[in-house]
Amino acid sequence: MGVLSYLKVQQISPVRRKLIGNMFWLYTLQGLNYIIPLAVLPYLVRVLGVERYGLVAFAQSLAQGFIFITDYGFNLSATKQISRVRHDQAEVSSIFWAVMTVKGAFLLLGMVILTAMLVTVPRFHADTLTYAIAYVAVLGSVLFPLWLFQGAEQMSYISVVSGGAKLLAAGLLFFVVRRPSDYLLAIAAQSGGLLLAGVAGFWVALARFKISFHCPSRKDLQQMLREGWHLFIASAAGMLYATNNVFLVGLIAGNIEAGYFSAAEKTVRGVQGLLTPTTQAIYPHISILAVESRQRAVSFVRKTLMWMGLMSLAPSVLLLAFARPVALILFGSAAQGSIAPLRWIALLPFILTISSVLGIQTMIPFGLERQLSRIYVTTGLASILPLLASIHYFGATGGAAAILVIETYIVAAIWTSLKRHGVDVLHGTAAETISEIDWSAGLAHEYLGTVTQNPSLSDRKSPATGSVL
Repeated sequence: MGVLSYLKVQQISPVRRKLIGNMFWLYTLQGLNYIIPLAVLPYLVRVLGVERYGLVAFAQSLAQGFIFITDYGFNLSATKQISRVRHDQAEVSSIFWAVMTVKGAFLLLGMVILTAMLVTVPRFHADTLTYAIAYVAVLGSVLFPLWLFQGAEQMSYISVVSGGAKLLAAGLLFFVVRRPSDYLLAIAAQSGGLLLAGVAGFWVALARFKISFHCPSRKDLQQMLREGWHLFIASAAGMLYATNNVFLVGLIAGNIEAGYFSAAEKTVRGVQGLLTPTTQAIYPHISILAVESRQRAVSFVRKTLMWMGLMSLAPSVLLLAFARPVALILFGSAAQGSIAPLRWIALLPFILTISSVLGIQTMIPFGLERQLSRIYVTTGLASILPLLASIHYFGATGGAAAILVIETYIVAAIWTSLKRHGVDVLHGTAAETISEIDWSAGLAHEYLGTVTQNPSLSDRKSPATGSVL
């Protein structure tokens, strides 16, 4: 027994123990982010009806677009910066207020844009209160400093705060939403939950990290904007074909088709959400390995790709095979229009997992942010017309089919880019020196230099997808 205990201790290193711990708390947080909306979804579809639920989903999708703007890639760039200086309280405070200032400015900009839309566009003006209530979620997202807790690898605090707030909001929703006319209460409960989580998370961050006020300089803000620029562009491009499709379907095909599409998409995202925390938790580990040894990093990526691929393939195939009974059980016979879209996007958990491992978890730690951003931007721009045409002619089903094709192409493009820059994930090999790779900018070189000059850096934390409405 003594020998076995010794081997167990030796096998679980402090780094691996921290990785497992962060993975657990990320699963707790992300699990609630996806499971709560997935649990609420069937109830809302049945009680509100497809058309009213479609309006709710459409408004929340618009709010999600503004959340992407306010995030500005900080869930990656600010997380990386915090991980470098997490033992320096003054630097942490400086980064915190710089990020919050930029996010606050984008929040105000979003309010101006939304107000203009509500005043000038009849489609939005008719439901002004609906969109205004949905926008409250953007404020909650701005206040919620997930990037700070990730960078400091202290996910337990924020998981408890966020989870508690969202559970409370979900319980309130079941209590107050009883008929189709309660659709405003449905939006208010969900947006209110995100706002409560944001306020609580902001307060915990100030207390836990002893954040002192620091008025950011223009240089600080400019640096913060530069750090997140390529990730922001990549996210903005992704909105064109991946994350804001409910909005596009609703805008082109109407609220009923938006309801069908949202029901199918949230079902798939719920399955995908069960896999997301694992890919997020390995991000700092791969980042450290990429600095120490590119060969070890790509070897780890290869193993991760294999077992994550198998984990995501099984539920994807099951969802494809049983799309009809799943849709009917969850949403009832009134939502039969969600069956075809669900079948088209059933394989997305597998495809998006592969895309995440190769893109976010590999290209960014290897300093290929600009190449990844270029892939997303070019794909997003090239896919606009085909996506809009598919939605126009085939509604929710056409949008779902187009997304499947686009996401598959993204995986192929990322794989090709990695190969071109000396990273062969299939064989687990990579060039070890900067001179062997076409680094596209001084950004990656500066990143490597900064990390190697900071011997106190032992772990880094990763992105999280943020709020799910």
